[in-house]
Amino acid sequence: MRAIAASLLGVLAAAGTAAASTLGVAPIRVELSPKQSIAVITVRNQEDSPVTVQARPAAWSQQEEQDQLADTRDVLVTPPLFTIPAKGHQVVRIALLRKPDPSRELDYRLVLSEVPPAKAAEVTGLRIALRITLPIFVAAASPASPDLSWRHSWLPDGTLQVEAQNHGSAHIQIYDFDAQTADHAAQVLHTDAARYLLPGSAAHWQLHPGASLSPATRIVLHGHSDAGDFNVTSDSGAQ
Repeated sequence: MRAIAASLLGVLAAAGTAAASTLGVAPIRVELSPKQSIAVITVRNQEDSPVTVQARPAAWSQQEEQDQLADTRDVLVTPPLFTIPAKGHQVVRIALLRKPDPSRELDYRLVLSEVPPAKAAEVTGLRIALRITLPIFVAAASPASPDLSWRHSWLPDGTLQVEAQNHGSAHIQIYDFDAQTADHAAQVLHTDAARYLLPGSAAHWQLHPGASLSPATRIVLHGHSDAGDFNVTSDSGAQ
């Protein structure tokens, strides 16, 4: 089972040492469907003292490549507030309260926020509250999938800008990709800046080639995503 650990330990602040708790969460994404409307995650406290956590769902959208979260009643999270003992764990249940969309994936996030104690023991300085968000994907009633189009442009300073737009009805997460001119005559450029693209959203990456690379009208992209590997050709400025 995949897990994620999040922490803000060891940060220095102007007022002194800042500290936060360390939580482990598994799995790192929630997937619901017409046949499965309830899921569970486990939150683990890796600290030597108790941690209080607030859990709430949020509707998730993207505008201009920025995640937008809004209150929602579509999803129920229980318990909404809990305290995990030192080195302990808490099971959290996520339930869908509405019917899945007939043709489009629904996207939410689970927001886990640490509730700082009134008096943080053994901390002399700034206390930073930890916040983790996990994706919740609700599959459509009928088959839905991402549908990407790619284009690229060359910026005045020689930077290669690659853009993807998701025209489909489900998300995709791009893990990484290589970019190379179609004639394979130039160096391979690589980026591992992962991006989620929700239906209808777009994302771009900027890659910085060496001075020897001349702008090309066609770029070949090979990469990895949660929908599988992909090999595509991008035309300069193509829609």
